[in-house]
Amino acid sequence: MIDFFPARQKRVRLIRQTEIAECGLACITMVANSFGFDTNLGGMRRHLAFSQRGTTFATLMELADRVGLVSRAVEVPLEGLEQLSTPAILHWDLNHFVVLERVRGQRALIHDPAGNTQWVPLTEVSLHFTGYALEVRPGADFEPRRDAEKMGLFELIKGTVGLKSALFQVVLLTLFLQAFVLVSPYYLQISVDRVIPQQDNALLMALALGFCLFVVINAVASWLRTLVLLVAGTTLGFNLASDLTRHLFRLPVDWFEKRHTGDVLSRFRSVTPIQLLLTEGAIASIVDGLMAVFTLTVMFFYSGLLAIIALVSFAAYLLVRLYLFRLQRDAEEALIVTVANEQTTLIESLKGITTLRIFGQEAVRHGYWQNQLVEATNAKVRVQRIVALQQSLNILILGIENVVAVWIAVRLIISGDGFSVGMLFAYMAYKVQFIDKASKLVDQLMAFRMLNLHLERLADIALSDVDRTFETAKGDVKAEVETIELQEVYFRYSESEPLVLENVSLRVDAGEHVAITGPSGGGKSTLLKVLLGLIEPTDGKLLVDGQQLGGHALKAYQRKIGTVLQEDELFSGSIAQNIALFEEDIDLPKVHRVATIASISDDILAMPLQYDTLVGDMGSTLSGGQKQRILLARALYREPQILVMDEGTAHLDSAHEAAVNAAIRELKITRIVVAHRKETIESAQRILVLDKHSLNPQII
Repeated sequence: MIDFFPARQKRVRLIRQTEIAECGLACITMVANSFGFDTNLGGMRRHLAFSQRGTTFATLMELADRVGLVSRAVEVPLEGLEQLSTPAILHWDLNHFVVLERVRGQRALIHDPAGNTQWVPLTEVSLHFTGYALEVRPGADFEPRRDAEKMGLFELIKGTVGLKSALFQVVLLTLFLQAFVLVSPYYLQISVDRVIPQQDNALLMALALGFCLFVVINAVASWLRTLVLLVAGTTLGFNLASDLTRHLFRLPVDWFEKRHTGDVLSRFRSVTPIQLLLTEGAIASIVDGLMAVFTLTVMFFYSGLLAIIALVSFAAYLLVRLYLFRLQRDAEEALIVTVANEQTTLIESLKGITTLRIFGQEAVRHGYWQNQLVEATNAKVRVQRIVALQQSLNILILGIENVVAVWIAVRLIISGDGFSVGMLFAYMAYKVQFIDKASKLVDQLMAFRMLNLHLERLADIALSDVDRTFETAKGDVKAEVETIELQEVYFRYSESEPLVLENVSLRVDAGEHVAITGPSGGGKSTLLKVLLGLIEPTDGKLLVDGQQLGGHALKAYQRKIGTVLQEDELFSGSIAQNIALFEEDIDLPKVHRVATIASISDDILAMPLQYDTLVGDMGSTLSGGQKQRILLARALYREPQILVMDEGTAHLDSAHEAAVNAAIRELKITRIVVAHRKETIESAQRILVLDKHSLNPQII
């Protein structure tokens, strides 16, 4: 029976995935929110670590159980979707999950964590839906609660020195500027009601001179306000970007492996609207609020009836903005995400241009990118349509109010009830100011509500825990590392994945040369990352000289290691800068020495600019072998006690590899090498074979 749980309709809010393979986590989060469990992706990650390789129904059911939800996987035909207890999670395109909120007629309301919320025709659903779904309901022990990781605005800016003082100065200057705006209508009223009827040229001259002086003072105040805003905005923007980048560079390595580059860059762009809103929007809100109240009070002195009409029109505008806010927020979020996807596709295409050229796939890749661009363009059009609708309704409301206000005001003048022509001019000026300030206040308040969208995106960076090497020091590192040891180490990438390392024990003494080999994909690179302290074992210990290290002590241990890993890259700059890893004071004799040891010196000297030769984007101007030898020189530049290489000589010919091995052997340092080539393996003192998750030593 498909209808396992009583069908109930619940409002679902779209939550977009931030990691590449966490669509399942996002779907469970959406469903949990619909039942009253106020959480987000950060909060849900604490309950279960998800694999970056994908998610299964079994994993989703386990996560649902941990937060008090009962779930059941069912096989259901397309025509049976209406019978599902909703919201339900659908298996989509064989490698994705989406949330089904409801089915109405021949359409289904689908929330796609990698896309948008939309009504999808069942004919289109049939092209994606695999026939499997997950029904979810609250269990007996489920309690609605709040468990969301959120970042407050003041938490983000608390380190900015002088911001409060600058904002206070801007508020005072802005209030002074508005004072001129407030008295200007009165100048018009006096001119019409007194100067013209009495033909009083002396009064007119006095008014003109007085207001000219006011204009000069106003211009100076405006200039000062602009300078203060410029300094405050620039300082805040710099501090936000700098602090966020500092935190980003301290995040664990696997954080970056789970995210697209374009998405991370798009999150950084959320700094700009926060900066503008704080330095300009916050001040504008305060001033506009005060001005709106003051001008409305003045309007009541002129005519209570006219003021009430203006107030009603403003209330109508406010209702329009509130009604459209949810649509606008969803459209803005969709625009940010689709632009990030388009940028990611473009970046990946540029990095892989050689592959595209060789396989003749330029047109195919261009078509794929173009599809992403179409989605981003459509998202932009949706935002602009909402803005256009909002502006049109605003024009309609204020236009009708203006017609009605003039009609009533003229009738008051004709009736002779003490409402003069000059008062009409002054009132209309004050009314324009009120509508302008009040509508701007509403716009700023809506912008502050929209700010949560940008804070949520920045929170994925700012609230992520830094790598354990930046925590408080644990243990102590000797000047000379004598032993590195793994004790009964187990490792898996998530609770739902099989073990990569199982009961692995290893001891490497100072000066030893150890080679690790085994089948590809068997966990050798993972083993090296555990040895380097880049990832923490699921169980077991990494000991350095008999101690478990943490925090700055682990960082001190890593500084004693030189590495050549498969994912290592060169950076834009000269060869010398890359070997010295952009030290401020490059030790050129040392650069030349390590280049000779890495057998790359002759190649560099044959280049026109020698060590000042630019390596291009990520080393694009160099051959694979040259790049690898420069990476080796970079590892040796820091004069390491331990050298770790993951296929570090795989791109070298036999002659260069033999020369490199012979030169390194003379350094008398500890070497741990992952390799497949026979010559590299046989040069080691010990060979360790990693096969079927276990490490088996072989003594040579």
